[in-house]
Amino acid sequence: MSFVRLSAMALLLAFPLSGQALAAKPCSPDDGRLELSMQGVGVAVGYMWGHGTLFYSGRSYPVSVKGGGMLSFGSASFVGTGCVRNLGRLKDLNGTYWTIGGDIALGKGSIGIDMENTRGVDIAFSGHAHGAHLAGQISRLYLTIDNH
Repeated sequence: MSFVRLSAMALLLAFPLSGQALAAKPCSPDDGRLELSMQGVGVAVGYMWGHGTLFYSGRSYPVSVKGGGMLSFGSASFVGTGCVRNLGRLKDLNGTYWTIGGDIALGKGSIGIDMENTRGVDIAFSGHAHGAHLAGQISRLYLTIDNH
């Protein structure tokens, strides 16, 4: 199968998943809220990095994110928020998150990522992308609480 066909199929599969993440139910009062600002670049293989703030139990914590995935093309910045569910202890946020999502941006676009780590912490992230970027990917992101 040609690279173009494979890429097109992956993107067609990813966009419905992206919409599911964007349509996720709102945060409950017990959920944490994560605000992130990220950058992403890709030429078949993509890399993302950024920072943000976790709001949980009346406090705020600085957070770093980095990682990458397949089927990412272009460069863009991403800004958005997510509900953090099943966070029993603050340190449970740290770790590797597997994500399924996609985005398309020519100037401006939307992004939706649903991710979960091995401790059962689930984050439904949605936001906006700015730049020229096309992705339909399964990727791995690393989130850490800074200086804690």
